[in-house]
Amino acid sequence: MPNNKVSVEDMLATLQEWHSEATNFRNDGYVQAGYREKLNALHARVVAIVDTIETTGKMDTRLEEEAKQGKLNPWRTSVREEDE
Repeated sequence: MPNNKVSVEDMLATLQEWHSEATNFRNDGYVQAGYREKLNALHARVVAIVDTIETTGKMDTRLEEEAKQGKLNPWRTSVREEDE
């Protein structure tokens, strides 16, 4: 069975490439729209997936303060202090 898993780094690189193509003034409107459609479709799916995740427990006070200040790191992968 082949390994079809894509690394987070590869996913992010692809997203960056799509963003670059969607905003590149050298691309015509049709090409830009195609990349925007890909980004919008992915965004909708990610939002739907995240909405199904049930959070448990209360956010600790440090993270709550970071979120209020807009400093919360969205790429953080762990909620445990010892993993930082």
